Amino acid sequence: MPFFPARDGESLQVRIIGRGQPVLMLHGLGMQGRDWLPFVLPFARRYQFFLPDFRGAGGSSRVRFNQPDVFHNHMQDMEDLVSHFGLSDFSLVGYSLGATTSLHWHAFGDFSPVRRYLHIDQSPCIANGDDWSHGLFGDQQARFFSQLEALLALLDGAPDTGPLNRLATGLREAVLGQVLDIFSQVAGRPGLHSAYQSTSRWSGVWARLLPVADVAGLRAYLRAYLSHTHDYRTTSGDFPVPATVLTGALSPLYPAAGQAEFARHIRARHVVLDKAGHVPLMSQPVAFTRALGRFLNE
Repeated sequence: MPFFPARDGESLQVRIIGRGQPVLMLHGLGMQGRDWLPFVLPFARRYQFFLPDFRGAGGSSRVRFNQPDVFHNHMQDMEDLVSHFGLSDFSLVGYSLGATTSLHWHAFGDFSPVRRYLHIDQSPCIANGDDWSHGLFGDQQARFFSQLEALLALLDGAPDTGPLNRLATGLREAVLGQVLDIFSQVAGRPGLHSAYQSTSRWSGVWARLLPVADVAGLRAYLRAYLSHTHDYRTTSGDFPVPATVLTGALSPLYPAAGQAEFARHIRARHVVLDKAGHVPLMSQPVAFTRALGRFLNE
């Protein structure tokens, strides 16, 4: 699998599948590029898919963030990918973290090579406020943010860098307990946290399985989501390309009403998968594949 150079001298991995019109697919937190494979293979005869691993994930797992804002870092990496492969007039697909990265790209980068955009289950504004109640975890945001803040405070006792599995035993178990509780809520799988509680003596093994297994990377994501600075409603008002917003109606992370409002805001086609949660790739894989095909063939 090829790598592409980032502007800080690091190399990131990307899978390139198929031939034809280019499509850049940006994965969510806890995923990597290979997770798109079952959904893009049916279309690989007509489209060429670029499936990068964000820094800190998959084949790019050893590449660390070089600046405080993870979304800006990911955006710059994707611009470097586009430049390296000479991509133009391509379709962009962003899911969750990848969707925020896409909106950040439109707001602060060179979005001109993008011809159309598929936005999957993400809010244009992470934090709730007087004029917005559809941010991360909706009306449960205060409780969820308090959990993120508690985890960030717990990490104050950890080294600045290094893998989570090398933390001191007591601290490692406490951090993993918090992380897996958070991820079980995000994924809508409470059994994940219960499984950890019953097998916490193997916390070192659990640490290797986490989607973010590095102390510095975990801190960076926590600070990004708690910063209350990522609001793309104003910058997306003049969205320059045709867009589709795909929503999981049962998503616990981002209320469907807020995604509908965003679709109206950018004059996008809105597709709702009635039985899907935040991860429509898992909860309605066939319907998701069909929706992706319709977007590609429009």
